[in-house]
Amino acid sequence: MITGRIKTLDVANRRAVLATEDGREITLTFPEGATIEVAEAETMGTVGGELADLREGYYVEVELGEHGADGSCACTSLVCVS
Repeated sequence: MITGRIKTLDVANRRAVLATEDGREITLTFPEGATIEVAEAETMGTVGGELADLREGYYVEVELGEHGADGSCACTSLVCVS
């Protein structure tokens, strides 16, 4: 898992740039069927969500899959931690 902050989010193209604590920026793509979990205020846990539920600035943990020819990483699982 990699932890970072969503720097940019492009829901229409299913892409995001994640800024990590060590200063790296990772371009993520979200294939259909990727697991996305967002914070749920009532239970202080997470619930299943959609890419559109995320916002720039949210802190997330991501599990990466294969790398694309353009250098982007396929994100198979994302959990919002903020």
